[in-house]
Amino acid sequence: MVKKCDGGFLTLLLLVTLVSVASSFSIVSVVLGWPNKAVESTPTQSLPSRKKLDLDVPNIRVSRASARGLNSLYTPRDPKVIPKGFIRACGKAGGFAPRPLWDDLTTGVTPWFENKQGCFIYFNCNDAHWWIDSEQGSGMYLAAPNGSLLLPPTDGWMTLTGERAGAPEMSFD
Repeated sequence: MVKKCDGGFLTLLLLVTLVSVASSFSIVSVVLGWPNKAVESTPTQSLPSRKKLDLDVPNIRVSRASARGLNSLYTPRDPKVIPKGFIRACGKAGGFAPRPLWDDLTTGVTPWFENKQGCFIYFNCNDAHWWIDSEQGSGMYLAAPNGSLLLPPTDGWMTLTGERAGAPEMSFD
C-alpha cells in the first residue's frame, strides 16, 4: 500500500492503482516495471537489490549550487533503501529509527538519487517538495515538482530560507 500524498500525486497514485488492480500487478510493477512476487511464476525473482536500479530513469547532473559537494552526477536509487546521510541525520537528531521516518517522508515508489559523496535528492511526500540533502542528511535546497514526481525539476530550487541565489540547476544525463 502506498500512502496518501497531497494534490496531483494522489490523483496519479489513484490512477496507477486502478490500472494496477485491473492488470494484477502491484503499483510498483506499473510505475517502475518491477516484478510482483505475488504474480510471478518464478519465486526467485524479487525487487532489485543492487545499488543502481535498472529503471528508465536518467541520471541527474547538478550544477551551479553554492553549497560544497553538491555539484556532480546523481544516480537513481531504490526507493526502499534509506540514504546513509538520512540515517546519520536520524542518529544526530536523537537516535530516531530511520525506517519509519523514511517511510513516512517518501512514497516508497519514487526513486531517490545519490552522488559519490553521499549527497542525495528525494521527493518528500509530507511537504510535496523535492529536497537536496548533504552527505550528512542536512537539507540544503528544495523545489516544488514541475510536472513529474518521478524526476526532480531542473530549476526553481531555493535554499531553506527561500533564497534563490546560489541555488542549483539540474539536467538529465
